[in-house]
This record gives sequence, C-alpha cells and structure tokens, in this order.
Amino acid sequence: MDLRTWTENPVKRQSKKKVFLSSNDSKDTEDITINLTGQIERASSIYHTWQNEGTDGTNYEIPELYRSVGIKEIESKDWALTPSKYIEFIDHDLDIDYEKEMSRIQAEMQDIMKAEKKSQQMLEDAFRGIGYGIE
Repeated sequence: MDLRTWTENPVKRQSKKKVFLSSNDSKDTEDITINLTGQIERASSIYHTWQNEGTDGTNYEIPELYRSVGIKEIESKDWALTPSKYIEFIDHDLDIDYEKEMSRIQAEMQDIMKAEKKSQQMLEDAFRGIGYGIE
C-alpha cells in the first residue's frame, strides 16, 4: 500500500510524493493527510490472513498489492527479492478505448487552438489600436 501522496512545493515549483502520517482528518491544516486507521487495519488483516493460510503463492495474492511465495520459488529466481518478480502487474492501458480517447483529445485540442487564434488576434488588434502593429 502506498502511503505517499503528491504535494506541491510552491517555493521550488516542484511536485513530489511525501508521506504525511496522521490519524486525523483535520481540515485546519493545508497538509494532505492520510487516515491511517483503515490502512493499518488492512495491512494487519493481510498479515494475519497470511499467517493462517500459509505461503503457497497461488491462493494468497492480489495483483499489484501482494503475493506470498515459497522458498523454492525464491531460489528459482536466484534469491532476488524484487517485488516485480513475484507480484503480477496488470496493464491498465489495455482497457483504454484509444479511438474514443484520441477523438476526445483531438476535439479538446481543436477548441484550445481556436481559443489561441482568437487570443492572438485580440492581442494583434490591441497593439494595432495603440499604434504598434505586430506583423
């Protein structure tokens, strides 16, 4: 589970992932907080279920979250403990209707380009109006 969240740093003009550990949902703070109670309960449930079910790796996994494997599988992967070697990755891009999405983006870009042309024309007219034409 990912306890990080994107935050903006207006001074450095950067966006980074930071961890804010807080168990309250205070609206008085500008910091983005994560309600840890649910996260802790979920992690605890995963761990305790794993203790009871064992480590066969076929019945105890959720793609992109966790998977329990046996020592033989770890040995077969040359003792590498890299999570991506064991936890299934689901390519969510396969669910995208590219024709529909590209049509939406194309329409959006056409609107933006029309607005840009209108803005450019207004700017040229304004400069011409004060005697400083832009060509």
